[in-house]
Amino acid sequence: MTSRTKSHDKGRIALGSRAAIDAEPIRLDPTDHERLRSSLSVQRTTPTLRVLALEKLRTAIIEGEFPPHTRLIERQLCDLLGVSRTVVREILRQLEAEGWVVNPPYKGPTVAALTFEQARQTYEIREALEGLAARLCARRATARQIEELEAIVDEMARAQAQHNLRKQVDCVRRFYEVMLNATGNELLAEFLASQHHRLMRLRSISLSQPKRAAVSVIEKRRLVAAIRRRDEKAAQAASELHIRKAAEAAQEAYRADAEQTAVERGRIAAKPKSRATA
Repeated sequence: MTSRTKSHDKGRIALGSRAAIDAEPIRLDPTDHERLRSSLSVQRTTPTLRVLALEKLRTAIIEGEFPPHTRLIERQLCDLLGVSRTVVREILRQLEAEGWVVNPPYKGPTVAALTFEQARQTYEIREALEGLAARLCARRATARQIEELEAIVDEMARAQAQHNLRKQVDCVRRFYEVMLNATGNELLAEFLASQHHRLMRLRSISLSQPKRAAVSVIEKRRLVAAIRRRDEKAAQAASELHIRKAAEAAQEAYRADAEQTAVERGRIAAKPKSRATA
């Protein structure tokens, strides 16, 4: 490095140090102040009509009100949701970005179908990562967090007895929120949270199977009991077994759905065509 370059760098360092010491708040004239205030101000509002409509339609898809492959007609959604076509188009684009809706050429927005192969891969990831989460939860959960987990499982049991699928899915969501917070591993929690919408669909599919909801409650009680004992290995094993059983229930649901679809297609194919009138 030349002496000139060295002196230049020293000058920059000195200038930077002096700027840090003598720093003053930014001075704005009234016009600039209002312009920045307008662009930077955080709006404190209740959920917008768009957000509410988005949540309603997403929930309807998750709960099966709009089954996979259902075409979503804008005019019909405007009437059902009570919103404008502009809002409907915005929420359909958002649901497409989330993977709930596809937009194939010449068909229009359609409810996406999660294939069993995609579901199988998701369950494999869940078994590995949620098993780790259960182990870390047993190691680090506070007494209050363990009490929260127990309370949520009790609430889930009541929802199951009432056959309230929506409440069951919500309880499962809150259960995993508490468990992930208790791991003390933000990266793990963030990744699993990013899969929230896909997991909600899989949980709905799994819990819709006869007897699965009741068994799921029993499995979660075993998991929480292991966490309370601070038994990391037992907690991980209980979590992994729970995921495997959920995957089996989902597979049964997919198989039943495929059989039903085949039957319906057979009926349509066998239906006699009406004769043209003379």
